[in-house]
Amino acid sequence: MPDPSTVLPIELLQKIFKHYLLDWPNADVAAPLFNNPLKQQPLFENRQTQVRYLTPGPVQSLDLSYGLWVLGKVNRAWRNATLSSETLWSTVRITFSSQPQWFQDLVWDRAIRKISFSPDSNIPSKILTEILSRSGSAPLSITLSLPVEMPREEILADAVSRSLFVLLSEQSHRWQWMELTVPTMIWEDFVQISPSRLETLRRLHATVQGGPFLFQIIGVCTSVVDLKISVTHWKSHTALPPIPIMMPFLQYLDIGSSQCDVLKAITAPSLKSLRLQTRGYQSGMPSFCSGFVDFIQRSSCSNSVVALDLSGGTCSCREVIEILSRTPSGDTSSPSLLPNLGTLLFDGMLALGRADLDLFLDMVEFRIAGRLRNVRIGHVFGADIENLKGRLSYLNSLPGVAIEFDEVPDRGF
Repeated sequence: MPDPSTVLPIELLQKIFKHYLLDWPNADVAAPLFNNPLKQQPLFENRQTQVRYLTPGPVQSLDLSYGLWVLGKVNRAWRNATLSSETLWSTVRITFSSQPQWFQDLVWDRAIRKISFSPDSNIPSKILTEILSRSGSAPLSITLSLPVEMPREEILADAVSRSLFVLLSEQSHRWQWMELTVPTMIWEDFVQISPSRLETLRRLHATVQGGPFLFQIIGVCTSVVDLKISVTHWKSHTALPPIPIMMPFLQYLDIGSSQCDVLKAITAPSLKSLRLQTRGYQSGMPSFCSGFVDFIQRSSCSNSVVALDLSGGTCSCREVIEILSRTPSGDTSSPSLLPNLGTLLFDGMLALGRADLDLFLDMVEFRIAGRLRNVRIGHVFGADIENLKGRLSYLNSLPGVAIEFDEVPDRGF
């Protein structure tokens, strides 16, 4: 009697392989293609701000003891199934350690299985070349993570990491989903790619050191729908582009850095979701309001933004209240800025005082009369939450409304 696994239809085998790879521990690396950053908050699941999810598919790595490499060795039918599907090979994750002799590929962040290569080894390039060949013409979803702080001389001496990025760059016309955590020298190579080769790129999550290449990176990726920029530290002044970069398709923007100059550098008319974790607010800093309002007005996205996250001390509580309490001249019943805002997260660096909290809830209540339904406020004293229990109970009893506080220890503790 033949092995049942050898007579299954090839399409069924491929579906089984896909689910097997996606069900592997930590399979969340196969992240949504269009991922609303605010959707990650449990409070806001299954609500009107939710967006359509597209997953890149099963992840393939340089680890020959895992995944499709192993499945293809079981028998001829399984090998044919792995080789005849381009999409099974089109999502690649490569993560390296920070040691100089380091070349390790981790299939998952907490995986036990590791592969080590010498710095001058050509084995990783051969494996990646084979993966890219087997992916055919399918759109590519790539995760490449190198030590961001790696000294320039180490990268120059390390032929492996640069050769991998060269191989990936040769297929840049197929990039659809890209997550890059790499040192500045690799970003220098990235910005040399012609924007015409990146027209299919829809998602870019970039971790950079800052410096002169930040806006060049954005400038070659104007077709993205989802952009996340994380700046580890700002080493030098970054000159703004002469005119703001037009990003006509950008819907989800997430900025984490010590400055919010990115808002001055781009125009995003289709924006739906904005997360800013840009600086620690301190008294006496330049007003956040004017820069934020200028960006919204320049982009003409006031009506399209439905989710806003101002975290990490991006601005003061009073600035948020000022922005979101504005009303058109002669009309005090509706907001003039972000009238369709449905989700709001605010988390300052310090706990809110009772007076600020009352004003914030006044603004929230004003907004609930419109579209606002989901609110999370960070750094609130437990005693203040207790004193506001009645008001919160009333607001949360309204249809579709969910307001939550992140509690901190009371004063004096």
